[in-house]
Amino acid sequence: MTRWRRERDAAEHVTCKSDFPLPPSLPPSPRPCCRHAYTPFPRRRCKRRKERCDGRQPCGRCTERRVHNECRYETEHGGRAAKLHPARHRGGSISSSRGRSSVEPPSVTIDIADSSPAATPLDQSRLILDKKGRFMYLGDSANPSFLQSIRRLVRETQGPGPFVDDPLRPAMVEASPEGAPAWLDAGSDHKSPPALTEDEARHFARQFYLCTNGILDLYDKPVLLDQVPRALARDAVALPLAKPVVYLILALGAQSSPKDLGEVAESCFNYGRYLSARYLMDDPSTLAVEAYILIAMYLLAASRRNAAFMHLGFAVRAAYALGLHLKAVSMRFTADEFRRRERIWKSLRSIDILSSALLGRPPATKETRDTAAPDDYSACSDLLAIMEQVLTDVYEQRQISATTLNRVASRQREWAAVFTRGLAADNIEPGDGVDGGAPNMGLTHLKVVFHWTVMLLTRPFLSERVAAHARQAASSSSSSSSPAWTPAESSRVLAHACVNSAIRTLALLEPLVEAWDTPTRLPFSVSCVVHSALVVGLAHFGDMHQIFPLDKSMYTARSLLQRFSSDAIAFRNCTIVRLLHEACQAYAEKRHAASMDMDRPSYPPSAAAGDAISLIDKAFGDDAAAADASWDSVSPAKTTVQPLSPSSTPATMPKHDDDAAALPLEVSSVFDGGNILGDEDIVNLESRDDLVSLYALIDTSGGYLGLE
Repeated sequence: MTRWRRERDAAEHVTCKSDFPLPPSLPPSPRPCCRHAYTPFPRRRCKRRKERCDGRQPCGRCTERRVHNECRYETEHGGRAAKLHPARHRGGSISSSRGRSSVEPPSVTIDIADSSPAATPLDQSRLILDKKGRFMYLGDSANPSFLQSIRRLVRETQGPGPFVDDPLRPAMVEASPEGAPAWLDAGSDHKSPPALTEDEARHFARQFYLCTNGILDLYDKPVLLDQVPRALARDAVALPLAKPVVYLILALGAQSSPKDLGEVAESCFNYGRYLSARYLMDDPSTLAVEAYILIAMYLLAASRRNAAFMHLGFAVRAAYALGLHLKAVSMRFTADEFRRRERIWKSLRSIDILSSALLGRPPATKETRDTAAPDDYSACSDLLAIMEQVLTDVYEQRQISATTLNRVASRQREWAAVFTRGLAADNIEPGDGVDGGAPNMGLTHLKVVFHWTVMLLTRPFLSERVAAHARQAASSSSSSSSPAWTPAESSRVLAHACVNSAIRTLALLEPLVEAWDTPTRLPFSVSCVVHSALVVGLAHFGDMHQIFPLDKSMYTARSLLQRFSSDAIAFRNCTIVRLLHEACQAYAEKRHAASMDMDRPSYPPSAAAGDAISLIDKAFGDDAAAADASWDSVSPAKTTVQPLSPSSTPATMPKHDDDAAALPLEVSSVFDGGNILGDEDIVNLESRDDLVSLYALIDTSGGYLGLE
């Protein structure tokens, strides 16, 4: 009887239109919706309570009871339909439940009818075409994923334009050589090793140290300057640096030289790669790990990221075969060999973790040491552990809890307080300038990576707040009667922290624009410049120019990318950032014109300008205020980090807008220094609003999204 009644109701009653596609056997009725209409596939909550469901998303019953976040579509296969379309009902919020507004954002439907039915949106979102037309995976932390989110926002707020409709966006930038690899012929009888003078070899060794300091810590600078030239001599005897490694060092040095020495670099690289494949490929050894770390580094700097990722895997497996991942194993060797093994592992960890963040792919290594221990403290190793935590606990899990956020932010505060104590262990000089005033690349690399961790941790909160601001502006301009949903106040400082770190990153790298004797190939620094520019560009659409010098920072990013334009990735992203900057300027003009006719919805800072910086530094620490910290002050129970004085950070000092109403906000109402969100709310990284989702989804025009 019950089954017959359900079939009768399904045939006679109308079916409410839902964001989810109905099964083919139950096409939606063209008749208007009825509030009490029965749907044969009710929501889980309605089915459990034995109530009628109107088929909406969220349904009327769940909306009335204010449990719309738990509203899920129920089919005969359980919750499968809900999993196939997570973009349409993401229940997680990036705000704390304590401060959540009672008004929720409207659901946004993305038309994916033109896409392949065999693949879900999230399956296709990470695929991008390489140079040879093959699909490659780029994950959520990668810049292209973030770029596509911004493109979607610009499309909705400004419509079509050069930035949105970039014809080159379907292609991944890869400078892969055409034809067979040239290194296969490097060892033939008719080809001799590259001939270099002693002065050239010493210059390339110095350039190698400059471009890798703070990233790789394989060799001491005196050893490089002494052994590399001697290793090229025909009468050279056995030296600490073997021939494969020597030529790879020379290749990296020539590649980053201010002069155009691409042919010399490629010649040295091909020969070093040939020697590595011939003598080091079959059996694991520390020399093999060193060689393939250098090969991966060269390929990254040559804009060949996929090739670098493959060679890095060889180095990782060789390291695990040797037990380099375990400190207890390395301690069984002599003191010199122990130190060498530890440095190799640290360098491998560095390039692995940073490459994973750059490409959005899972790390291949896992740290087993207590990197925060004061004995033999390494600032680089500790920072890499923090970055690994962000990648694995946030981006791999695709959600963030208040516990995770507070734990990572606490580690960042501790690192910022004591990192200067670990510079000597990483062969990094403490001053801002070296060798007569040249930029200290090692310290710059370290600080830039620190701000990278802060940006990755807080980027979802920035995306959510800008999305909420865009909805508010849209509802105001359309005179909509329904109030727009806004995030909780606790996420405001997190969004500001993301923008603040982006501006500080650009300020740290800005001296390189005029320093023409510095390396020209810095792949990780270029990636951070692009990421910072995207963050600053997104902040434009949240009207955060009232708080931060966004326009100046965009010009700085463009100058830096132009400075490194010999890098194919930097050259391509220079165009992208220019188009984004033009879109930001067009948006500002549009908003200014609209403000002449109506009251513009303001995006006021939560506190005074100086208080905003103080809140950020209280939450995440300040890498410029660690000189007087002591080891007794870094335990979690005793950590006390003084807020950064605004006068000490001219590059990131917010500009106070007299016309913007500043809302007083107590510091304790947002954090207590150890608790940022204030409760155990689970926060999905997939933003509620598909327009600025952290992850790229299927384009509304169908097909695969071009992320670059």
